[in-house]
Amino acid sequence: MMITKTRLAALVALLASLAWAGSARAGGYDTPMLYTARHLGMGGTAVGYVRDPSALFHNPAGLGHIGRLSLLGDFSLLVGKIHGSPADGALDRESETTIAPFFLVGGALRITDWLVVGAAVYPVASAGATYEYLESSERLVTDRTKLVFIEVSPGIAVQLPDEHLSIGFGYRVNITELERFQGAEGADPVHDFTLKGSNLASFRAGLQWQPDPHFGVGLSYRHKTVTEVSADGGRALSADVTEMSSAFTLPARLSFGLRGDAGQFGAAVDLEYALNSQNDSTVVTAKVEPIEISPENVFEWSDAVTLRYGVEYRPARGIAARLGYALDGKTANDQYPTAFGTPPAPTHVLTAGAGIDGGPWEVNLAYAYRFGGTTITQAELDGAERTCLFCGKAGDYSIALHGIYVDFSWDFGSTEPDA
Repeated sequence: MMITKTRLAALVALLASLAWAGSARAGGYDTPMLYTARHLGMGGTAVGYVRDPSALFHNPAGLGHIGRLSLLGDFSLLVGKIHGSPADGALDRESETTIAPFFLVGGALRITDWLVVGAAVYPVASAGATYEYLESSERLVTDRTKLVFIEVSPGIAVQLPDEHLSIGFGYRVNITELERFQGAEGADPVHDFTLKGSNLASFRAGLQWQPDPHFGVGLSYRHKTVTEVSADGGRALSADVTEMSSAFTLPARLSFGLRGDAGQFGAAVDLEYALNSQNDSTVVTAKVEPIEISPENVFEWSDAVTLRYGVEYRPARGIAARLGYALDGKTANDQYPTAFGTPPAPTHVLTAGAGIDGGPWEVNLAYAYRFGGTTITQAELDGAERTCLFCGKAGDYSIALHGIYVDFSWDFGSTEPDA
């Protein structure tokens, strides 16, 4: 069947109206502007049409659409600042510029007409910032947090040509690392530790239905991971510790996407629902001989919706220009803010990109800008029922983040550029 421009616009408008009717809340550890340049140009949409090894991040069923062998490398550079209040002596401060390189490297191989295997490595989520400020004694304080989740994901996809359906499964190995430092020049630090750990028991699954080359629908599910992290020693709460441990939850996510093409134009919409309420709190346990301290880090996050929209225009064979937008709404709790991550407010992502498809090879570039913020009052913090030693103070919270992306892929089973 052929999708006309009118039908394409109607499909996108229908999903958009359903998405906007819901509660727009998102955020958390997941950065809504990752992988790959091809997809970021269209707002990060991918679930319904991804067809390269980044499917292991977006929707493993997309592996079913590769040729004989597909290789992909993506480099993403995020540069920006966070505004927050990390301490009583540091209210309404702007962080130092954060420069965070991300990457995705993957490959997939068609074993039979119906079976494809693949693997990819990529950071899947992160948070962090560095603040510098003067304390009451006029000594310079460095206050730094860096949290990153890296995944190693082998996967498979089964293609059912008669049903125009692909089904995929990805096994996820999650490696988590937290670095925390807070200290003044010439004094023992308040915090100085690095916690590391891994989770070997999670997965991602999905399906794609493509009744004709001009229309595709996808569904993907990412299972919850809880990673135990630890260190043999360090310094926390101004005390030397011999053992430290905690846990980080990367919540489950359910994603739905569709894409339609008509002539030189294409459009796509993704809707993601994240069960961020799975992040209620975590305990940081530190052993200070001969006692053990266990302060609680409180989140009380809400479940989340992320909306993504993208359009593509192909002025000539093998050349594409793209625009996109994503709404990543509020998930963090106003009573438990953090100065080292997404503010408790909706954020917006504007994207643009371009690509050249030379048949077996493809190169894409993209740019994204994420912004949003809010003000947290002392009255809101005073209303909190739980004590959070790691949470931020009253003040303005915002984020301004730029992303630059480039990817290169080679599909040894395809010799013609996309129409």
